[in-house]
Amino acid sequence: MVSKKVQSQPNKKPTQGFVVIASRKKSFYLSALNLIESVRDYMPEAKFALFTEKRFMDHRCDDIDYVYECGGHVREKMYGMANSPFDQTFYIDADCECEHEDIADVFNRLGDNDMVFVKLTKEKDAQRVFIEVNFDNEGKKGSLELCGGVCLYNSAKPIVKEFMQDWYDLYIKQNAGKWWPKGYPKSLARWDQFTLWWLVNKVEKYKDLKIGIFEDNYRWNWFAPFGFHINGKHRLVDKHPVIIHYSCFFKKDKEY
Repeated sequence: MVSKKVQSQPNKKPTQGFVVIASRKKSFYLSALNLIESVRDYMPEAKFALFTEKRFMDHRCDDIDYVYECGGHVREKMYGMANSPFDQTFYIDADCECEHEDIADVFNRLGDNDMVFVKLTKEKDAQRVFIEVNFDNEGKKGSLELCGGVCLYNSAKPIVKEFMQDWYDLYIKQNAGKWWPKGYPKSLARWDQFTLWWLVNKVEKYKDLKIGIFEDNYRWNWFAPFGFHINGKHRLVDKHPVIIHYSCFFKKDKEY
């Protein structure tokens, strides 16, 4: 792992802001810059913290409120989430784009929750967008229903920051084959969503965390190109999506 240090914070830190992580490929860095601009189209006052590798940093970072160096692991996102400089944070995957003015209202949706996620419903599972949402193996049952593509959370609360750090640390071990709970399907080991599920459901320390779901759910993580139609007819949202997620279009194996 690359050694990482969060830069010194100014005396007065923003109360609310967005965290974006761009590691491994320059394409993620370029997409992160586009995401930031797309949010600012609807929310010009938005504050951002970008975590990226030093080799990607250039003059385009000058217009971002906070820029931190991170390593090159496949899931540096949780490191960035754990080190947000804001009191309330909205994390968004770098391969996304904002397309609706409701982004300006996102922090009002936290309420008294510790974290707010998009939930993977049965309709989404039926489209096989995420093949392994539900699992049942040797009596070990569960549902990876919390999607980590976006996450609104109370980052000023120590237990929440500890959760994000544990999510990162445990996935590092999981991904390296150094941790896996007995009896659970090994096919799930690639997903950081399993690590998320484990911490929420199996770790006593986090049993009292209050986790909410976005009221209009899929608008906050609209997974292109599927569009969430059921049998070509039923849409899972009534309004235009707020966040479009281009994961399936993104050439993650390219060095650009």
